[in-house]
Amino acid sequence: MRPGSWIAGCTASLSMLVLVATSAAQAPPQEPSPRPGPTTPGTTPGSPGSPTGPLPPAPTKDEQPEVPPPAEAAPEPPRVPEDLLQSRTPVTDTPRVFVGPDLFNPPAHQGWITLTPSVTLSGEYNDNLFLTSRSRRDDVVFAITPGVTLSMRRPNYRFATGFHTSGELYLNEDELNNFGNSTRFFADWFYQVSPSVTLSLVDDFVFSRDTNAITSGGVSAGRQSAWRNTITPSVRWQATPNTGFGLFASHTIIRLDENTIDLRDSDTYRLGLTADHRLSARLTGTAGIEGAYIDTSGEPSAYTVTPRVGLSYAVTPTLRVYGNAGPTLLERDGDTSVSPAVSAGLIQTYKFGFLQLGYDRAIVAETIGVSDRHAFFGSLVVPGLVRRLQLEFTPRYTITNPEAPSSADTVNTLSLNLAAKYQIVRNISVIGSYTFFHQTFDRSRDADIDQNRVFFGLQYAYPISIY
Repeated sequence: MRPGSWIAGCTASLSMLVLVATSAAQAPPQEPSPRPGPTTPGTTPGSPGSPTGPLPPAPTKDEQPEVPPPAEAAPEPPRVPEDLLQSRTPVTDTPRVFVGPDLFNPPAHQGWITLTPSVTLSGEYNDNLFLTSRSRRDDVVFAITPGVTLSMRRPNYRFATGFHTSGELYLNEDELNNFGNSTRFFADWFYQVSPSVTLSLVDDFVFSRDTNAITSGGVSAGRQSAWRNTITPSVRWQATPNTGFGLFASHTIIRLDENTIDLRDSDTYRLGLTADHRLSARLTGTAGIEGAYIDTSGEPSAYTVTPRVGLSYAVTPTLRVYGNAGPTLLERDGDTSVSPAVSAGLIQTYKFGFLQLGYDRAIVAETIGVSDRHAFFGSLVVPGLVRRLQLEFTPRYTITNPEAPSSADTVNTLSLNLAAKYQIVRNISVIGSYTFFHQTFDRSRDADIDQNRVFFGLQYAYPISIY
């Protein structure tokens, strides 16, 4: 593991401890009270400062989850192009994943502060361990994954964080045996300063040797140590019952062990301002502007400015469609170009879960450098169709066009991830997932990549209610 990854991980962990210490210093509430929130007219899902889905499932006394309608959700922290799918609400759920299993599966939150240590014993079959088009090698990987999640809830304050890392044992490639081959950390903080002002902070850190799990476009750079961290602070002001404003910033770091002419480290900085206004009971208009600075190793730095306008329409109480678009002005090495920036989709809520479908086009930093990325993605979450069973399907298809003239080959990637969790008893769950990954190049057909991964694990999680 590169030293930089440990530094980022330690920094994120230190931030988490500071937030915990600050919150613990406040006395917990004596009585539970309903969750208040600022009035949030139907902002455009998928745009900064808008909800991207309904509330997470709330267990009943029989631990049978159900999904409340989206109208009960508080404002969603902004979603930047580096994160296509984010948590369904501010705090209380982890980001959706496109590759592999989600091991953040603690039992339901209890009390004011709940600490949940966990351990997962697992086995996985991978038919293309090195993500290569030639000399494919398969293997069976056994792993032990200790982890911990922490959640806090007060009427105007919510915080959730989690961390896990894996020690792996390979059946054939025993030289790859190591601890820390895969690490994940997230933090999600939300604070209502007043009835009209809210603050939020989202941080997501991933370290993996499967490089197709690092970026939102999922372009594989082969098997090597790689990590990404995206941190996004934001503030929202509900100026009137029908009008709101948001300000957000973000910083995304991508680091690869091997930097070549085709594989690049990058830093992306974004700053944006948004506004939304309810035009009618069902229709909301949005407008905003975002600037970005993308610093990529081995390439000229890129500057982008993207103004957007959009609409969000509640077709029914459980179905919402949205869309926003605008031009992206890209300045790079003295040259200026214009490309469309588009975000569109729908969110449908059911009694047994919810469905989200979306399309997003943006200038982002991929593992292959600054790129014009088209992403078609979705998330079908079914937490309540069968008691104690949660199913989730997250497909993604991307078309990635590198902006550098020396890397003119378009990359197409497809990932299909099906995950399931079954709670045997309160503290023990069976976790499984299947991932199919396919990558093609428009010109170099002999470099196409296919991969199938089948994961099965047994997780023990023990919630400790501190207050």
